[in-house]
Amino acid sequence: MVSQNQYLEAFNRLILPTISKVQRLLSPSLEKAVSAQGLTLAEFRIVGVLMGEAQGYSQKELAQQLGISSASMSVSISSLEQKQWIQRIADQNDQRVKRIKVSPKANFDDIAGLIYQLEASATKGITKKDLHTTQKVLLKIIENISN
Repeated sequence: MVSQNQYLEAFNRLILPTISKVQRLLSPSLEKAVSAQGLTLAEFRIVGVLMGEAQGYSQKELAQQLGISSASMSVSISSLEQKQWIQRIADQNDQRVKRIKVSPKANFDDIAGLIYQLEASATKGITKKDLHTTQKVLLKIIENISN
């Protein structure tokens, strides 16, 4: 029988737990950075998923993308709409459906600076080549998981 310590050592050599740990450690700093802009971390993640999405998502699709309940999503969407970070628009094919997309009034300037600063701090001492390789590997992992 494998001991708990042996299991833990093997588990810690896997990449997915390491990615999860990076996220857990980064979340408090990220939350502090976005709260200075009047956003919660949950709201920031919603805006992040919506960035670059031309037609937007329905509330149900957005909740599925983020793996959260529709009820939680509803509260965040209302808040983001009041803060003018997102807007609801009618679906082109079904007027009963409202799509959610980033508002043209959303201002990313301050948040972008904070994110760049956070990344610079987190990646200090890592070569550009290693960061490029890491980015490629992570994108491949995302592709594999998405398929």
